[in-house]
Amino acid sequence: MNEKSKGGRPSRPQTTSLDVTREIDENLRRVYQAALTEEVPDRFTQLLAQLREKEGKS
Repeated sequence: MNEKSKGGRPSRPQTTSLDVTREIDENLRRVYQAALTEEVPDRFTQLLAQLREKEGKS
């Protein structure tokens, strides 16, 4: 049988602020790693080339 807390809901393990902080850290690292492996879109590469060209003419 499941233990139930007040209100008839199943009890959940206590989550500490340290657990939450660790989970946030892990998620941020995962997102950052994914962003590092993404290629720069062609449009951005073209815009950077245009900016470099303009800087060279100044």
